[in-house]
Amino acid sequence: MRVKEIITILDEIAPFDTAEPWDNVGLLVGDPAREIQAVVVALDPCFEAISYAKEKGAGCIVTHHPLFFHPTRSLNLEDATARKVRLLMCWEISLVSMHTNLDIARDGVADVLACALRLSQVKDHGLMRTGMLDEKIALSAWIKTLPFANIRFVDAQRMVHKVGVCPGSGMDMWREAYACGCDTFVTGDVRYHSAQEAGEAGINIIDLGHYGTEEIMVKPLMKRLQRQLPGIYIHAYECRDIFTYTKESED
Repeated sequence: MRVKEIITILDEIAPFDTAEPWDNVGLLVGDPAREIQAVVVALDPCFEAISYAKEKGAGCIVTHHPLFFHPTRSLNLEDATARKVRLLMCWEISLVSMHTNLDIARDGVADVLACALRLSQVKDHGLMRTGMLDEKIALSAWIKTLPFANIRFVDAQRMVHKVGVCPGSGMDMWREAYACGCDTFVTGDVRYHSAQEAGEAGINIIDLGHYGTEEIMVKPLMKRLQRQLPGIYIHAYECRDIFTYTKESED
Protein backbone atom coordinates (compact mmCIF):
# COMPACT_ATOMS: atom_id res chain seq x y z
CA MET A 1 0.00 0.00 0.00
CA ARG A 2 1.25 3.48 -0.84
CA VAL A 3 1.59 6.31 1.66
CA LYS A 4 -1.04 8.33 -0.20
CA GLU A 5 -3.53 5.48 0.26
CA ILE A 6 -2.82 5.48 4.00
CA ILE A 7 -3.45 9.23 4.00
CA THR A 8 -6.82 8.69 2.30
CA ILE A 9 -7.87 6.34 5.13
CA LEU A 10 -6.63 8.80 7.75
CA ASP A 11 -8.62 11.56 6.07
CA GLU A 12 -11.76 9.44 6.38
CA ILE A 13 -11.10 8.96 10.10
CA ALA A 14 -10.37 12.63 10.79
CA PRO A 15 -10.67 14.92 7.75
CA PHE A 16 -7.58 17.07 7.47
CA ASP A 17 -9.60 20.10 6.37
CA THR A 18 -11.30 20.19 9.78
CA ALA A 19 -8.04 21.10 11.54
CA GLU A 20 -7.73 24.53 13.13
CA PRO A 21 -6.40 27.25 10.75
CA TRP A 22 -3.14 27.58 12.71
CA ASP A 23 -2.49 23.84 12.67
CA ASN A 24 -0.16 21.83 10.43
CA VAL A 25 -1.53 18.40 9.50
CA GLY A 26 -1.22 15.83 6.75
CA LEU A 27 1.97 14.58 5.10
CA LEU A 28 4.81 16.64 6.57
CA VAL A 29 7.79 14.57 5.41
CA GLY A 30 8.10 11.83 2.83
CA ASP A 31 7.03 10.42 -0.51
CA PRO A 32 3.29 9.86 -1.03
CA ALA A 33 4.03 7.28 -3.74
CA ARG A 34 6.24 5.08 -1.54
CA GLU A 35 5.06 1.52 -0.92
CA ILE A 36 4.98 0.60 2.77
CA GLN A 37 4.23 -2.51 4.80
CA ALA A 38 4.05 -1.14 8.34
CA VAL A 39 2.92 1.99 10.20
CA VAL A 40 3.83 3.32 13.65
CA VAL A 41 1.34 5.42 15.64
CA ALA A 42 2.81 7.80 18.24
CA LEU A 43 1.96 10.94 20.17
CA ASP A 44 5.13 12.84 19.21
CA PRO A 45 7.61 12.69 16.32
CA CYS A 46 10.41 12.17 18.84
CA PHE A 47 13.77 10.57 18.05
CA GLU A 48 12.72 7.42 19.90
CA ALA A 49 9.57 7.01 17.79
CA ILE A 50 11.57 7.47 14.58
CA SER A 51 14.11 4.84 15.69
CA TYR A 52 11.28 2.51 16.68
CA ALA A 53 9.76 2.87 13.21
CA LYS A 54 13.07 1.93 11.61
CA GLU A 55 13.36 -1.07 13.95
CA LYS A 56 9.88 -2.25 12.94
CA GLY A 57 10.46 -1.67 9.23
CA ALA A 58 7.70 0.94 9.15
CA GLY A 59 7.62 3.28 6.19
CA CYS A 60 5.22 5.72 7.83
CA ILE A 61 4.74 7.29 11.26
CA VAL A 62 1.36 8.78 12.17
CA THR A 63 1.71 11.25 15.03
CA HIS A 64 -0.73 13.45 16.85
CA HIS A 65 1.66 16.37 17.27
CA PRO A 66 3.19 17.90 14.12
CA LEU A 67 6.95 18.06 13.67
CA PHE A 68 6.66 21.76 12.89
CA PHE A 69 3.88 24.33 13.18
CA HIS A 70 5.49 27.32 11.49
CA PRO A 71 7.27 27.81 8.14
CA THR A 72 10.83 26.49 8.36
CA ARG A 73 13.46 28.92 7.09
CA SER A 74 16.38 26.49 7.28
CA LEU A 75 17.36 22.91 8.09
CA ASN A 76 20.40 23.46 10.25
CA LEU A 77 21.55 20.16 11.73
CA GLU A 78 22.32 21.87 15.03
CA ASP A 79 18.52 21.97 15.39
CA ALA A 80 16.65 18.86 16.60
CA THR A 81 13.86 19.28 14.04
CA ALA A 82 16.35 19.28 11.17
CA ARG A 83 18.03 16.15 12.53
CA LYS A 84 14.65 14.41 12.68
CA VAL A 85 13.94 15.37 9.07
CA ARG A 86 17.33 13.97 8.06
CA LEU A 87 16.62 10.65 9.80
CA LEU A 88 13.17 10.39 8.23
CA MET A 89 14.54 11.09 4.76
CA CYS A 90 17.58 8.82 5.12
CA TRP A 91 15.47 5.95 6.42
CA GLU A 92 12.68 6.66 3.90
CA ILE A 93 10.03 7.06 6.58
CA SER A 94 7.07 9.32 5.87
CA LEU A 95 5.57 11.43 8.66
CA VAL A 96 1.86 12.25 8.83
CA SER A 97 0.30 14.46 11.51
CA MET A 98 -3.29 14.22 12.76
CA HIS A 99 -3.64 16.98 15.31
CA THR A 100 -6.71 19.15 15.91
CA ASN A 101 -8.57 17.24 13.20
CA LEU A 102 -8.17 14.12 15.37
CA ASP A 103 -9.07 16.06 18.52
CA ILE A 104 -12.53 16.89 17.19
CA ALA A 105 -13.21 13.76 15.11
CA ARG A 106 -15.82 11.21 16.10
CA ASP A 107 -14.05 8.66 18.33
CA GLY A 108 -11.06 11.01 18.32
CA VAL A 109 -9.02 12.36 21.21
CA ALA A 110 -11.84 14.29 22.92
CA ASP A 111 -14.17 11.29 22.77
CA VAL A 112 -11.50 8.91 24.06
CA LEU A 113 -10.82 11.28 26.96
CA ALA A 114 -14.54 11.49 27.78
CA CYS A 115 -14.69 7.69 27.73
CA ALA A 116 -11.67 7.41 30.06
CA LEU A 117 -13.51 9.68 32.49
CA ARG A 118 -16.56 7.38 32.21
CA LEU A 119 -18.89 10.14 31.06
CA SER A 120 -22.31 9.37 29.60
CA GLN A 121 -24.68 11.47 27.48
CA VAL A 122 -21.62 12.93 25.77
CA LYS A 123 -22.27 15.94 23.55
CA ASP A 124 -20.00 17.35 20.85
CA HIS A 125 -18.94 21.00 21.14
CA GLY A 126 -16.15 20.94 18.56
CA LEU A 127 -12.84 20.71 20.42
CA MET A 128 -14.74 20.15 23.68
CA ARG A 129 -17.09 17.43 24.89
CA THR A 130 -19.54 17.58 27.78
CA GLY A 131 -20.94 14.59 29.59
CA MET A 132 -22.54 13.38 32.79
CA LEU A 133 -21.55 11.15 35.66
CA ASP A 134 -24.17 8.64 36.75
CA GLU A 135 -24.46 10.40 40.09
CA LYS A 136 -22.97 13.38 41.87
CA ILE A 137 -19.68 12.81 43.67
CA ALA A 138 -17.24 14.94 45.64
CA LEU A 139 -14.32 16.17 43.54
CA SER A 140 -11.66 14.60 45.79
CA ALA A 141 -13.44 11.24 45.70
CA TRP A 142 -13.86 11.29 41.91
CA ILE A 143 -10.22 12.13 41.32
CA LYS A 144 -9.19 8.99 43.21
CA THR A 145 -11.09 6.88 40.66
CA LEU A 146 -9.45 8.39 37.57
CA PRO A 147 -6.93 6.30 35.58
CA PHE A 148 -4.30 9.04 35.34
CA ALA A 149 -0.95 9.20 37.10
CA ASN A 150 -0.51 12.96 37.52
CA ILE A 151 -3.45 15.17 38.45
CA ARG A 152 -3.63 18.79 39.62
CA PHE A 153 -6.94 20.33 40.52
CA VAL A 154 -8.73 23.43 41.74
CA ASP A 155 -11.62 22.66 44.07
CA ALA A 156 -14.42 25.21 43.62
CA GLN A 157 -16.42 23.40 46.32
CA ARG A 158 -18.88 21.92 43.85
CA MET A 159 -19.98 18.32 43.49
CA VAL A 160 -19.01 16.72 40.20
CA HIS A 161 -21.89 15.80 37.90
CA LYS A 162 -21.65 17.55 34.52
CA VAL A 163 -18.12 17.61 33.12
CA GLY A 164 -16.50 19.43 30.21
CA VAL A 165 -13.34 17.97 28.64
CA CYS A 166 -10.84 19.31 26.13
CA PRO A 167 -7.60 17.44 25.35
CA GLY A 168 -4.26 19.23 25.20
CA SER A 169 -4.07 22.92 26.05
CA GLY A 170 -7.80 23.56 26.33
CA MET A 171 -8.07 25.95 29.25
CA ASP A 172 -9.37 28.71 26.96
CA MET A 173 -12.62 26.75 26.79
CA TRP A 174 -13.49 26.70 30.49
CA ARG A 175 -15.96 29.57 30.05
CA GLU A 176 -17.80 27.64 27.34
CA ALA A 177 -17.95 24.63 29.66
CA TYR A 178 -19.27 26.85 32.45
CA ALA A 179 -21.89 28.34 30.12
CA CYS A 180 -23.00 24.79 29.26
CA GLY A 181 -23.71 24.17 32.93
CA CYS A 182 -20.59 22.16 33.73
CA ASP A 183 -19.46 22.09 37.34
CA THR A 184 -16.07 20.61 36.37
CA PHE A 185 -13.66 21.12 33.47
CA VAL A 186 -10.86 18.70 32.55
CA THR A 187 -7.92 19.61 30.31
CA GLY A 188 -4.11 19.99 30.34
CA ASP A 189 -1.47 22.74 30.52
CA VAL A 190 -3.49 24.83 32.98
CA ARG A 191 -1.88 28.17 33.85
CA TYR A 192 -2.06 29.59 37.37
CA HIS A 193 -4.14 32.71 36.76
CA SER A 194 -6.57 30.93 34.44
CA ALA A 195 -7.13 28.28 37.10
CA GLN A 196 -7.60 30.95 39.75
CA GLU A 197 -10.15 32.82 37.64
CA ALA A 198 -12.12 29.66 36.84
CA GLY A 199 -12.14 28.51 40.46
CA GLU A 200 -13.39 31.88 41.63
CA ALA A 201 -16.12 31.73 38.99
CA GLY A 202 -17.30 28.47 40.52
CA ILE A 203 -16.08 25.64 38.29
CA ASN A 204 -13.76 22.83 39.39
CA ILE A 205 -10.63 22.49 37.26
CA ILE A 206 -8.69 19.27 36.71
CA ASP A 207 -5.32 19.38 34.96
CA LEU A 208 -4.20 15.98 33.66
CA GLY A 209 -1.24 17.47 31.80
CA HIS A 210 -0.92 17.76 28.04
CA TYR A 211 0.54 14.27 27.81
CA GLY A 212 -2.11 12.74 30.04
CA THR A 213 -5.03 14.00 27.95
CA GLU A 214 -3.59 12.88 24.59
CA GLU A 215 -1.36 9.81 24.95
CA ILE A 216 -4.53 7.80 25.64
CA MET A 217 -5.42 8.13 21.93
CA VAL A 218 -2.44 6.17 20.59
CA LYS A 219 -3.66 2.62 21.23
CA PRO A 220 -7.27 3.24 20.09
CA LEU A 221 -5.97 4.75 16.84
CA MET A 222 -3.62 1.79 16.38
CA LYS A 223 -6.52 -0.65 16.80
CA ARG A 224 -8.69 1.31 14.40
CA LEU A 225 -5.98 1.29 11.74
CA GLN A 226 -5.48 -2.44 12.26
CA ARG A 227 -9.15 -2.90 11.35
CA GLN A 228 -9.08 -0.53 8.38
CA LEU A 229 -5.69 -1.47 6.94
CA PRO A 230 -5.66 -5.27 6.63
CA GLY A 231 -2.30 -6.54 5.47
CA ILE A 232 -0.42 -3.58 6.96
CA TYR A 233 1.40 -4.05 10.26
CA ILE A 234 0.34 -1.34 12.72
CA HIS A 235 2.48 -0.66 15.79
CA ALA A 236 2.04 1.75 18.69
CA TYR A 237 4.98 3.60 20.20
CA GLU A 238 4.26 4.89 23.69
CA CYS A 239 6.12 8.17 24.07
CA ARG A 240 7.17 9.13 27.57
CA ASP A 241 5.98 12.29 29.25
CA ILE A 242 8.62 14.97 28.82
CA PHE A 243 8.12 15.96 32.46
CA THR A 244 9.47 14.07 35.46
CA TYR A 245 7.30 14.40 38.55
CA THR A 246 8.38 14.36 42.18
CA LYS A 247 6.22 12.51 44.69
CA GLU A 248 4.60 14.42 47.51
CA SER A 249 5.69 13.60 51.02
CA GLU A 250 3.42 11.19 52.86
CA ASP A 251 3.97 13.07 56.13
